[in-house]
Amino acid sequence: MPHHPVSPLVIGIYLLLLAAGMVVVSNLPQLDFIAAWQNPESIITVRVFQFISDSISYVSLGVPVIVAAAKEFKGQSDKKQSRLSLLYVLLSIGVAGLMSYIMKKTFSAPRPYEVDPRIVQLSAGGGYSLPSGHTTEAFASASALLLLFPRWTVFIPLFCWASLVGLSRIYLGVHYPFDIFAGMCIGSCSSLTLYFFLFQKYLNRSSTK
Repeated sequence: MPHHPVSPLVIGIYLLLLAAGMVVVSNLPQLDFIAAWQNPESIITVRVFQFISDSISYVSLGVPVIVAAAKEFKGQSDKKQSRLSLLYVLLSIGVAGLMSYIMKKTFSAPRPYEVDPRIVQLSAGGGYSLPSGHTTEAFASASALLLLFPRWTVFIPLFCWASLVGLSRIYLGVHYPFDIFAGMCIGSCSSLTLYFFLFQKYLNRSSTK
């Protein structure tokens, strides 16, 4: 089986950085940070972050569907591989979402605006706080697409977008920074696990036929 361009060393460093981020933010005054950062009177800033937050499904699901649909109508493309790729992205998002749901029910953590009266709820955020479901979905999709298309032109825009989704959830008062790092970890690990332990061999086999 050919080696994937995204090396185990890079993946290991990335996951270690996520773990370090979770440790660091857990020891910081997260509520003070959110309260100081929020500015509900800045209508433009609020609406920009709301737009980024609401873009989650359009980008995380829309991009892989558009790519798969484009290949369906391209005569020389490998349609089986494109369908497997789409299935992989959708399963990554689904598994990550299920893990996020289980964790929310397990920890039952209140949201920042429910704990601190200084923090304003600027976005919908039903249920519990830990982890961020938006961030989990964004990083599951971004990580899966990077594994399928390992190039800088994919990595930079997708991970910038996914990171902005996480930041938007903090600014809007519905998640702690720790929730964001937890969502990044769950989303990324779901995509990595499904790819290297299940989908890689089928995608490689399809592409060599």
